[in-house]
Amino acid sequence: MTTVSGLPTYSEFVSNPEPAPPRPAKRWPFVLIIVLGALLVLAPVGTGMFPRAAKGEAMIDAFGPYMTRSSIDGYRHDLQVLDDARTNVVTLQQRGQQPGSYDRVDQFARDYPEIHYHMSGMIGAIDDNRNNYEKLSGVVPFGTLPWLFALPGVVLAGAGVLGFRRAQAGKQALAWRSFAALAALGLIAVPLFGGLFPASPAAQPLINDLRPILTHDEVRKLQGYFVTLVAADGELNSRYTAAVRTAHPDADLTGITTLETRWQPMTSRLAALIGAMNDNVRNFDAVVALNDSTRPLGFGAFRGLGFFYLVPGIFALAATVEGLRLPTRPRGNGGTAVADAARAPTSPGGEQK
Repeated sequence: MTTVSGLPTYSEFVSNPEPAPPRPAKRWPFVLIIVLGALLVLAPVGTGMFPRAAKGEAMIDAFGPYMTRSSIDGYRHDLQVLDDARTNVVTLQQRGQQPGSYDRVDQFARDYPEIHYHMSGMIGAIDDNRNNYEKLSGVVPFGTLPWLFALPGVVLAGAGVLGFRRAQAGKQALAWRSFAALAALGLIAVPLFGGLFPASPAAQPLINDLRPILTHDEVRKLQGYFVTLVAADGELNSRYTAAVRTAHPDADLTGITTLETRWQPMTSRLAALIGAMNDNVRNFDAVVALNDSTRPLGFGAFRGLGFFYLVPGIFALAATVEGLRLPTRPRGNGGTAVADAARAPTSPGGEQK
């Protein structure tokens, strides 16, 4: 049956609906996931985070034995022993009870105020940052941090590309969205359960306080002080004490003898500390460089470390959820645009306008 105009009737339309072409699913969420994944892979590579974070982890491990309460108290007690020994020597000199000339002991008496100033400042800086160190050492190992960027980034980028292709073909991509969601949840979990937020504020003051100490020049200066102390103790032990006791049996040698009895453990601790400092100057420089890698953005990298994981994770998760929403289906039975068009008003002669 046909109309006067010769066009098919409405019943012919609805009884033979044309299949609608597949409508592509949303693709922009996958584009966002791809971009986030690429940034997460490129950021640690571009900032040199892989080697720098590994050096930071090595430095934290190396300084562990020297950042405890007992170690710091021990260093302060060692300085007090040196103070007392030097006071003892100066008192003997002032009383004229020092027989002869002792160059190394004289140098110790002359240089020790400077030695005390620098070493007490170093120990004070370590003590002031003990809590900061404990916070930083409590986070996930530094060497894993760049991998916790890169690995979720690879998953996001791969799931984004494959999900995009499925969406472009008008198909759902539940599997790839699931992979992306897991990577996003991992990124969110890193700062929340890895202790990055409470630790981040601790990094900058520790860097600021150790920056004047952990340099090659400062370490060489400490090593020079150590040489002065070793030479002075050798002369005190080999000649000085015996000469004073011979010339002045009633002379007070309490400070000097205390130094001699404590010398071995004391020098062992000081030598270990200076050695650890010397071994970690480059590691510290790497940590500073890593922190300064975001200075062009106006803040240190450690300050924003937790957010570097959290923000991409939230965006990636939001994109994954958005991608789950199905595209709007066309109205009407059969769901074809042709059917909708057929319902449009027609002219009295049965022709569409």
